[in-house]
Amino acid sequence: MSNHTWLALALAGLLGASTTVRGADEKSADDLKRMEGKWTSPSGDGGKITYLFKGPKLKIETPSRTYEMTIAVDATAKPDKTIDFKIDEAPEDSKGKTSKGIYKFDGEKLIFCFRPEGERPTKYEQVGYEQNVMELSRVKE
Repeated sequence: MSNHTWLALALAGLLGASTTVRGADEKSADDLKRMEGKWTSPSGDGGKITYLFKGPKLKIETPSRTYEMTIAVDATAKPDKTIDFKIDEAPEDSKGKTSKGIYKFDGEKLIFCFRPEGERPTKYEQVGYEQNVMELSRVKE
């Protein structure tokens, strides 16, 4: 293949990729905006866990711990949308780690499944402590 052909293919790929990426970025930005605000879910000890989403930041307050994270979503990933939680502030056993997950909206609920460590889940199912499913309800304020 000539250099000219490679250049044409590269430019076509870049032009096509920028359109696709811009579309993906817009869908992901829309989902981040949809997540914004305060959500809650029950905790295992009967208390409540509060999730506060603001842009790509997430603060989680549990009865015993607080976490601050940077999240990254890909609303165009298939077969499920993906979410990554990079733990910025937390107890030392969690700080600096990134958990991989999948997410979806179900009416007024936000549901995500993640693994604290390891590969991204492929199904929404609870598997001991290795894989967690969270169903969040928006807090009406």
